Amino acid sequence: MKKLIIILLLIIPSIQISQAALPALAWTILKELAIDTAIDAVQELFKDSVKPEDVAKLKQRIAKLEQQIALSQKQGNYPSSKELNTVKQMVTNLTKIVNTLGTRLNSVEARISIIEQELASLRQNLLNVSSSAKIDKPLDFKINYVYRSGGKGNPKTLNNDGVLHSGDYYKIIFTPTENCYIYIFQLDSANQLFRLFPMQSFGGVVVNNLNPIKADKTYHIPSKNQSFELDSQTGFETIYFVATRQQDIVLEKQYQVMQQADANFKQQIQKQVQQQFTRNPKGLRAIKPDPIATEISWQENGQQYSVLQERLEDMCNGCVNVITFNHKTTK
Repeated sequence: MKKLIIILLLIIPSIQISQAALPALAWTILKELAIDTAIDAVQELFKDSVKPEDVAKLKQRIAKLEQQIALSQKQGNYPSSKELNTVKQMVTNLTKIVNTLGTRLNSVEARISIIEQELASLRQNLLNVSSSAKIDKPLDFKINYVYRSGGKGNPKTLNNDGVLHSGDYYKIIFTPTENCYIYIFQLDSANQLFRLFPMQSFGGVVVNNLNPIKADKTYHIPSKNQSFELDSQTGFETIYFVATRQQDIVLEKQYQVMQQADANFKQQIQKQVQQQFTRNPKGLRAIKPDPIATEISWQENGQQYSVLQERLEDMCNGCVNVITFNHKTTK
């Protein structure tokens, strides 16, 4: 698809020179080119070192995008003012990011430090423009946060502001209503951020909890026959459940760099990632009882467990569900 878009880009300038009207297909191609350029810029942004010639190529691509967007605006060949402004803002973010790349070729730390706002804005605009066809349609899930006291007994519902104890077992079970991407993070009581989904393996066992996720398929985190166990470090812990309709390249790259960073830079990136989760208060959604509740069951250590599924409704693209609990010492 990307090769096709690049080939068509070579055709579009000749159409522009002849003053022909830009068709709807050309706007779609232009939008996809802006998205591809943004993704490539993000890839460069998080590299340890960047080549000057790669920065120059990105600047040329942005200049072409600006020309084509201006022509589209002049001719009125765009689907809505909202989408036009989203693409324009994305290109504005890209200009600042690429200019920063050009002056910070060998310091990813310095780049990230001075373009935090532009990166956050770029992420949101990427999410919005990539899903414009479904932007008003919410993402819904059947979901359960459950725990077992000391790893024993029947599973109970973990509610926001609940209390768990060291040695308790807990897990997340969810079923999407459509194909999408899910990112689950946990900020533990030691103020360390970990990604729970996607996850290749857990406890030495391959679980293959990977994106994109499939509609009507039930996912068990960390796996169908495993749970997380709380350690002895007490304090408040928070789980962030983020839903998007496409790959969240900015969030993925931020977490990748955070894992590889030294202690000081790691805290800086972690703060940026957390701000992505709480930047838009309207994105915070609550879990409700499901009026058509179905029973979901699983096995752990030879024991059978089941719960009635709940619902997480009206998740916008990039919305986040937040669960915070108090981790106390063993009862």
